[in-house]
Amino acid sequence: MIRTENLCKSYRWHTRQEVRAIHDISLHIPKNSFAVLNGPSGSGKTTLLNIIGTLDRPTTGKVFIYGEEVTLFSDIALARLRREKIGFIFQDFHLMPRLASWENVSYPLIPLGIGFKERYERAKFLLETMELGDRLNHTPEELSGGQQQRVAIARAMINNPEIIIADEPTSNIDDETSAHILKFLNELKARGVTILVASHDASFKKLSDVTFKMKNGGIEWL
Repeated sequence: MIRTENLCKSYRWHTRQEVRAIHDISLHIPKNSFAVLNGPSGSGKTTLLNIIGTLDRPTTGKVFIYGEEVTLFSDIALARLRREKIGFIFQDFHLMPRLASWENVSYPLIPLGIGFKERYERAKFLLETMELGDRLNHTPEELSGGQQQRVAIARAMINNPEIIIADEPTSNIDDETSAHILKFLNELKARGVTILVASHDASFKKLSDVTFKMKNGGIEWL
């Protein structure tokens, strides 16, 4: 499902000094597996997720999804891949502040040309699944952190993705909500979704089929 070859990502700051975020990362994530990236802050987990999820491009190296080298895709082709195949769960939720919960969940369907009624029904179903059926018309400021994260997860699922990429999905929420989210992600895997999570949360190790430990921008061990 997902494979990388010798991924490197470097940045240059105003001093023109090169900073390596990740280096020489080669890994393989089989279809329908639950993979976990573990490691301290600053180890490169988010950078690697962004590259695998095609939100960013590597400085050097290759990413393959479904056997295709997506690092060769145009920006338009990458956007289509993300819309149709990948769902993202961000650490800081990234919800639109003035939109109701159902609108936040359903807006990724707008570029796909899906009409208002179907967008609403899909969002309503997912929010009810996340036990937020009574929060359909609440804006983010009217929700707790845990509720916002569940809205963000529903949004990630709105296009029925085959891949879920999650960056610290339980870091800003309470233990009860964390347990709910772990259960939901495990259910997604049971339905055939491939999941890649970056997290400090040791609970994810119990669910993982494969764990990659990152340190100083590289894979320490597999």
